[in-house]
Amino acid sequence: MSTELTTDLLTGQPLRPRSMRPFRRTLWMLVGGLVAACLALVAVNLLTGPRLIDVDVDTTAVVSTPNARLVLATNRQLALVAPEQVRIEPATAFQVTTSANSVVISFPQPLAYNTDYEVSVRGTTGTAVDRKGTLSAEFSTSEPPLYYLSRAQPAAEAGMRGTDRILRTTTGSTDTDVVFQSANIQQFVPMGSELAVVTVNPDLANALYRVDADGTAEVLNLPGVGLVYDLQAAPGASLLGFRFTSAADAAGPHYENVLFVLDLRTNVARAVTGLEGDPLSVTTWGFMHGRADIIAQQYDSTLLLINPQNQSGGNPLENEPEFAIPVPLGQFANLTAFAPDGVRIAVSDRDGQYVLDLSQGTESPIVPQSVAGTTQYTAELRFRAGGVGSESDGYVQRVAEFDAATGSVRQYLSLVQGGEARTVYSPASADETIVGFELSPNDQFLAVQIVPNRDTELSDGYPVNAQATDATTLFVNVATGAVRRSVLGFDATWQ
Repeated sequence: MSTELTTDLLTGQPLRPRSMRPFRRTLWMLVGGLVAACLALVAVNLLTGPRLIDVDVDTTAVVSTPNARLVLATNRQLALVAPEQVRIEPATAFQVTTSANSVVISFPQPLAYNTDYEVSVRGTTGTAVDRKGTLSAEFSTSEPPLYYLSRAQPAAEAGMRGTDRILRTTTGSTDTDVVFQSANIQQFVPMGSELAVVTVNPDLANALYRVDADGTAEVLNLPGVGLVYDLQAAPGASLLGFRFTSAADAAGPHYENVLFVLDLRTNVARAVTGLEGDPLSVTTWGFMHGRADIIAQQYDSTLLLINPQNQSGGNPLENEPEFAIPVPLGQFANLTAFAPDGVRIAVSDRDGQYVLDLSQGTESPIVPQSVAGTTQYTAELRFRAGGVGSESDGYVQRVAEFDAATGSVRQYLSLVQGGEARTVYSPASADETIVGFELSPNDQFLAVQIVPNRDTELSDGYPVNAQATDATTLFVNVATGAVRRSVLGFDATWQ
């Protein structure tokens, strides 16, 4: 019988099991390696500047709304970053702030569609370690779709008109999708991924539909039998608005250009009330941008500010009046435009044009650019997306110049910014007529509706919103004046 030695025969000391020696050696090597790695990481952090660990940007928001943000997150608390440390290609206006371990870059003006942007922030340092680094990021913007209405050509035989189509496309592509089609489409407005569509019935009265993303149409309730004018949407508030005039032989209450709002959640339309609590008849109206508040113009030219969500048609809340009273804003001949900032409107009277800032209660004149030898008329305008005082503040205006010597009228669209004007579109021929125009949400393109030849113009015969049979929309680059593409249709509207 053998026994295992547990002591050293020479020294008498206990023997360590042989199997433990390699394990302890490996353990010390591992610990030593981890310590070395940690020391190396500490050295790197001490010897290098901040590193980028995350990039956050909404590529849809940056082309649709002002003041969208790009956030560059780093691995450490940052010292203040100055604007001169930031470089953006292609160049664009920006503001920069530093928040904890992030550099926040905001864009006062929406960015260009379908564009690759490169951003670098040089000389960034941490608050604890004075080592400089460079943050670099890239992102590509998208392009929101736009919609337009293309009507079938009038048929030779009455009642045999073809199918009208609402089409979806972009300025950067010729790809076009049919979103909805029906006989006799009078008007439409986008509501997020849905549409509100007005059609003309055989009796020439209107029907109103809610069309979802797959083209399914739901009938919406109108106040009776009659005609719908000036359909508009406040998508965030689930509201539609329109003027309504009853048919002469319609049963029930009779309305004449009465302003209605329709709650999409309940499918109930109710009349907006005026100062005396009666249904409000208006000549023109509109939702403030991004809000449910309404500006409406009465027959006597008085402008009213109305919040339809405070106008309760049911039981009022305690201590709240049954109908909120509209706020008069003054008398003006024309309500011209609504600014994207949601607080300004453009108006005009016989003495000139003005911008009303409802948030400040101020009125600023719009000074026309004089042209020697002509009488100039300026009415329709579209505000740019930048807010008051920003580098992108301004508007595009349709100008008509009458030459008394020749009797001719010259039309063009002018960009007014910083007190200076620049022509961004002129008709290709003397026979062309500018019918209307819209600015894309990022101010990059104009959708210019034209009649190519006024001498051969034919109407499509619709009882409301009649158009020339050859109504054409041009998409014009505001910066260069170049026509990007054209489509046969009208009422181009970005989503």
